[in-house]
Amino acid sequence: MVIYNVEISYFISQGTSIRNILVVAENKEGGSAMNTLGFTIVGFGNIAKTHMIALRTMPIIKQLPVTPVLNTLVTRRPEQTLDQARQIGFAHVSSSLEEALQYDGAEAISICTPNALHAEQVRMAVQYNQAIYCEKPVTESAASTAELLKDVPSTLTQQLAFVYRYHPAVMRIKAWLEEGIIGDVLQCRLAYLRSGYLSDARPYSWRVDNSLSGGGAITDIGVHALDLLRHWFGEMKSVDGNTETFIKSRRAGNGTDERLAVHVDDWALMNYVTEQGIRGIVEVSRIALGEDAFRVHIVGTKGSITCDLETDKKPQLHLVSGRHEATPEPESLALLPDEKATLGIFQDSHFAALHHFILRHCGDERWDSLAPTLEDGLLVERLVDQVIHASQARNQR
Repeated sequence: MVIYNVEISYFISQGTSIRNILVVAENKEGGSAMNTLGFTIVGFGNIAKTHMIALRTMPIIKQLPVTPVLNTLVTRRPEQTLDQARQIGFAHVSSSLEEALQYDGAEAISICTPNALHAEQVRMAVQYNQAIYCEKPVTESAASTAELLKDVPSTLTQQLAFVYRYHPAVMRIKAWLEEGIIGDVLQCRLAYLRSGYLSDARPYSWRVDNSLSGGGAITDIGVHALDLLRHWFGEMKSVDGNTETFIKSRRAGNGTDERLAVHVDDWALMNYVTEQGIRGIVEVSRIALGEDAFRVHIVGTKGSITCDLETDKKPQLHLVSGRHEATPEPESLALLPDEKATLGIFQDSHFAALHHFILRHCGDERWDSLAPTLEDGLLVERLVDQVIHASQARNQR
């Protein structure tokens, strides 16, 4: 076994036990003490670049137990991206994930590819004993994810990018609910509204290809809303809803007038009841022009919490008594950049999620229940499947 050459002073400063300071990894042939964590980034789209920004800026903003390093970029067009990848800081560029995972220094993988490709890439990462950070959803279907999880050992560090758990307002809501500030929760309404898919000029892509994405708005952004409900209130007793495809076809984007049929939803409306008896509605849309927002409204016996996660770092508290209560500040806010180093709410949330992933991989057990796992993804995907199947059944009557 080899010991990670982490900064002992970091862990001592965080009050970490000696047991957790001694983080061990499986010995590899030719292995040596390291103080870096080499990332293989799979994909070169917007989300992949968001991960790159977080990893490159993290040592500037935070004291870390290891230094994250961009080891290899895996992309379909390595020749076209080589110069930019080198400028970003990658040591290697490859079109082969298996090749990338065999390079010296490869220890962690960030998967930022179409959903249907995740299962094969996660299995490859398991084969090479990589820590796994995977974009949501885990795969294109709950059935595929359930099969995949059978192949992921419990000893491997893994995390799903349900990054809204790391949003500062979400962290504060969680703390306020645990403190009982608004009493017993009665209902919660969420509305996650985007507008980018209303335009007919937007061409066909993997996100509207059911075989690659597994769904539309409900799979793309609805999973975030459903995860927040589980994160705040626990498991669901029941969930039902409707999905609708309004834009029935899109341009193929190949320079011709060809149009391809779209079989994923643009909009979904869900109603739910939790095991605790909390009731509510979730609306998600990718065609809500003029109303881009992620609105939260939680009502309890003593008051309510409201916010828009697109703009608000701190929720608004409304109490029946009219008093101004002191509200707790969760310690997990330390995962985020501070106000002088903020990169914006969206980037900050990705930053905090990857920050936590690195800390967890190095044995830091703080805020362990905060981390979303592949298992959390499966539970959410099962809820998505319930809604899609219920809606399809209604439409066939």
